[in-house]
Amino acid sequence: MPSACTSPYNRIPHHYQALTKDRSQPSPMRYLCFMCGVIWLRLLKPIDAYDSPVWGLRKVALLMQKQRNRGQDGAGLLTYKAHAPAGKPYFYTKKLVKPAPPWKFLLEEVRQAWESWEAQKADPYEFPFVGEGYLAHLRYGTFSGYGLEDTHPVVRLGSWRSRSLAIAGNFNLTNAEELFQRLQELGQHPLHRGDTYTILERMGHFLDEFVEELYQEAKNQGYSKAEANTYIQERFPVAAWLERSARRWDGGYVIAGWLGNGWGFVLRDPLGIRPAYYLVTEEALAVASEAAALHNVFGVPPERVQELPPAHALVVNPEGKWQIERFTEPAPKPTRCSFERIYFSRGNSPHIYTERKTLGALLAPEIARAIDYNFDRTIFTYIPNTSQAAFWGLLKELENILILRQFRQIQSQNLSEEDLRALLHQRIRAEYLVWKDTQSRTFISSPDLRRAMSRYTYDVIYNIVEPEKDTLVCLDDSIVRGTTLRETLLKTLGRLRPARLIIASSAPQIRYPDFYGIDMASLHELIAFQAAVALLKEYNLTEVLDHTYALCQRAYGTEDFSRNNYVKAIYAPFTEAQIAAKIAELVRPADFTVPLTIIFQPAENLQKALPNHRGDWYFTGNYPTPGGYRQVNLSFMQFYEGKVQRRAYDATSA
Repeated sequence: MPSACTSPYNRIPHHYQALTKDRSQPSPMRYLCFMCGVIWLRLLKPIDAYDSPVWGLRKVALLMQKQRNRGQDGAGLLTYKAHAPAGKPYFYTKKLVKPAPPWKFLLEEVRQAWESWEAQKADPYEFPFVGEGYLAHLRYGTFSGYGLEDTHPVVRLGSWRSRSLAIAGNFNLTNAEELFQRLQELGQHPLHRGDTYTILERMGHFLDEFVEELYQEAKNQGYSKAEANTYIQERFPVAAWLERSARRWDGGYVIAGWLGNGWGFVLRDPLGIRPAYYLVTEEALAVASEAAALHNVFGVPPERVQELPPAHALVVNPEGKWQIERFTEPAPKPTRCSFERIYFSRGNSPHIYTERKTLGALLAPEIARAIDYNFDRTIFTYIPNTSQAAFWGLLKELENILILRQFRQIQSQNLSEEDLRALLHQRIRAEYLVWKDTQSRTFISSPDLRRAMSRYTYDVIYNIVEPEKDTLVCLDDSIVRGTTLRETLLKTLGRLRPARLIIASSAPQIRYPDFYGIDMASLHELIAFQAAVALLKEYNLTEVLDHTYALCQRAYGTEDFSRNNYVKAIYAPFTEAQIAAKIAELVRPADFTVPLTIIFQPAENLQKALPNHRGDWYFTGNYPTPGGYRQVNLSFMQFYEGKVQRRAYDATSA
């Protein structure tokens, strides 16, 4: 049986093709570090049983809209047509990276195409985006790739349906270079060096092997070549194929896809780092990166939406029958990404809303101490909108603190009626002072766009803060690089001329890079790391840097390099308060005269607020996979050697 063709779009009409660049020249491995949105949908009834042929397409469009927070750099849509006759494609794709936001313009183009199709009274089932299955993607590439070739879904198309594969994912693997080399050892000549295509070709390689084995079985049993297609389709072991494909993967991933013969799948990494949820109704089986998107689009109670367990795959056969199968050994303790809950996912999930409120409440005691309980002269606000739920939790707990203090004062003091009235009229002063004047999120924009946007992102409301008398407390969800604080937010809040400014982060100090799909992949850019290095220099402790580098050098090439985080030594000499104070110094603009304090959530509070999401490596440095330790040590070595223009992902050796 001939091997599958690796030119994905040779049979798809040009209007629906994704263009690809010529990559004839060798180039370094491209790690795109996805923290994206994935949508997968399978209709469970014949298409003519729905009120419209585009019923499924509309659901997918709504799921893309509800998850638009997950990526602004690219959008892609794929349709699987179960009954496509020979001579016509069974996969149709459309991708867009410009104009922004791509998802909106992509859906608008598809909508206009459908209206034109209807106006011509053409067969609705021939419309490219009417089918039994869908796969959609919202991409945020944290670096290194913003073109169509980096946008999902990606397709490996062959003349045999059983050898054709389409995937889209929310993932990052720490060992993609190793996997790329492995493909070459298997005899392949990969046409792309990107980690996405490395995964695609690895899955495709083992797809060919499994299909060839089944074909030989069918041949030995006397089936004709045409009959062998049905034999393969009925017996294809999806879970075993996924296990073999993912056996060497190190990282966090959710990968959804279709085989050309109608099998569909969504698999999740053994640690549950990246999120995936599914919903089953009478009409459809749907998967998304966020649970709230599913229950809102389909109008069902939140408890109807289920989490796809780590190390498991949702597998659907060509007839639409589905099951959850374990494809690999699950980790003893899942380490679901906590930053999904703190920032990245939308806050309209009831669980995430409650968790973020708890994070805010846990900050209240330290903030109250920081203002010396002077609630009369303190105004509380928040920025950005993702901090809103934490802000409500903070206010509620501050109210509890204020009420308790009032009660104790009444108990312990003989107050006059006037003093008692004044005491009981004390309130927490909460205001909406900072207006974000853009729909885009700077954290998930490309680096150049982020810098340009941050200068014009915020407006401020005057005449609420009494200049040089009121303290202003502003709650943020997290501080990663400090760019928005330094270049925009502090300058904006400074125009209000508060007597003092306190920035409170509902997340702990982000001290270490993330290598599993969140945009924290450069150690030297993290403001907490910059603060620790500055303190080492200030206290004449730079030998700590030398010693750490020596430890990394000694361990490089051994198992210890993938078992230990030597970068922890950089922070060890200092308390969290010392590092927070230095961060405040580093982000302070040169002309900023307001006294500034920055307060961070203690890392130990995360387990109280997020008991089911214990992935905290960016705060603690405790990585869940060997690749995480290897990459953080490589990242430090690059910093020490002055190779800071590259990220650890781009290096294959130190």
